[in-house]
Amino acid sequence: MAVPRGSQIADPLTTALQQGWKLTLAGTLAPELHRPVIRLALDTAAGTAGKRVRRSLHADTLLVELANQELFVKIIRPRRGLKRIRRWIRGAAAQHVVTIAAALQRDGFQAPAPMLWGSELRGGREIIVTARARGILMPRFLREAGHDLGRKRALLRALGAEIARLHLRGYLHGDLTPFNILCSRDDSDRFILLDHERTCRTWLSRFTRPRLRNLVQLGHFSLSGLTRTDRMRVWCAYAAVYHGTGRRRSEVYRLRRMIDQRRAKDLRKTAVPADPMVARGDAEKLPWRPRKSL
Repeated sequence: MAVPRGSQIADPLTTALQQGWKLTLAGTLAPELHRPVIRLALDTAAGTAGKRVRRSLHADTLLVELANQELFVKIIRPRRGLKRIRRWIRGAAAQHVVTIAAALQRDGFQAPAPMLWGSELRGGREIIVTARARGILMPRFLREAGHDLGRKRALLRALGAEIARLHLRGYLHGDLTPFNILCSRDDSDRFILLDHERTCRTWLSRFTRPRLRNLVQLGHFSLSGLTRTDRMRVWCAYAAVYHGTGRRRSEVYRLRRMIDQRRAKDLRKTAVPADPMVARGDAEKLPWRPRKSL
C-alpha cells in the first residue's frame, strides 16, 4: 500500500454505501484490501478504532494500522452556518482533496493521495484515508538536525524554493504550517505537503499579498532550533526563485512586517491583561501575562 503518486491517481473503481456512508475507493487500491479499508474507516468514524494524533476546529486525524501499514484517517466535522453554505457551493472537502492532490502530483509536487474518501449521508461528516507518507515533520527535523548547520540551512533554502515553485504554478496552500510539511525520507531536498482541504489553484497567486499570507502561515510559529536568520534563509530562497532579482529585498521586508503583525495578533488572542489598565487598551504601560494552559 505505497502512497500513490502522479499518474497512479486514477478514476475510482469502487463506490460503496455502508452504515450511512457513501464511500469511494481509489483505483490504485488492491481489490483484496477494499473490505478491510472500508471496515477500518467505518470503525474509526464510529470511535472504536484509531489513535487520535491531531485535533483542529474542523477535523480529527487518527492513526490506524492495517497489514503492517500505518494509515491516517481524517474525520471532517460538518460545517455550520455560512460555512455550510460555502461547502455546499464548492462541493465536498474530501473530493476536493482528491482532485487537488492529483493536480499537485501532475505538476511535480509530492502530496499523499487518498485511498478512500466519502461523506456521511445524514450527519454531514466527511472521511479521508491516506497511507502514512515517508517523511519527517519539519519541527522534528529541526530538533534532530542539532548542530548539523549545513544540513539544516540547505533544507531551509530548499523549502523556500519549493514554496516559490508552488506559487509559480498557481497554487495557494490552505494551511501552510510547519506541521503540514514533511521532509521526504527518499529525497533529502524534497517535501511532502499535507492537509489540502483549502488548497487551491487560483489566479490570486499572482498577487503579492495572498502569497505572503501563505508564508506568514509558515513563519509565525516559534520552533525549537529555528532562528530568525533561518527564517530569513527561507524567505530569501523563496524570493530568489519567484523574483530572481528586482523586488526581492522589498518583498522580504514586507513579509517580515506581516509576520511580526501576525505574531502580535496571536499574542493578544492567547494572553490576559495584567491589570484593568491593560484591559482598557493601555498595553504599552504594562507587560502581558501569558494565559496558563488549560
